[in-house]
Amino acid sequence: MRFFLYEYENGVELGMTNEDDIQNVISQVAPKDVDVLILDSSEIPIEPQEAWYIEDGQIKIDQQKLIEFNRKNMPNLTPIEFDIKLNNAGLYDAVQELIKDNFEMRIAYNRATFFSRTNSFVDQAKIALGLTDEQVDELWTN
Repeated sequence: MRFFLYEYENGVELGMTNEDDIQNVISQVAPKDVDVLILDSSEIPIEPQEAWYIEDGQIKIDQQKLIEFNRKNMPNLTPIEFDIKLNNAGLYDAVQELIKDNFEMRIAYNRATFFSRTNSFVDQAKIALGLTDEQVDELWTN
């Protein structure tokens, strides 16, 4: 199996073929006027493709895109799991105080069937409580 990569629109496309004439396959698949890297399977990064980019003929990893990808893929938490994690982080009472006087946030919190790391309630609470993204990430990872 032979692999090739090229940048297209907002990301990197990965192609593969068993054909000996990889250049023929590339000419049929990749857009004209784009740089194409041909690589062995050992050269393909282990990080998700969403974080890849090509620079100076090498595959690089965009660390910010990798962080965002990982956040989007953190598991959803049930309301009980979320409350336990808030409590363990010493934030449960602060969240209860926050939602007490904010009708929309109270509804979002009380009626949620799950909490995702990228949920708008989580983002609003993070800002209101003065937490960093990394502190919120810890709720999901601890």
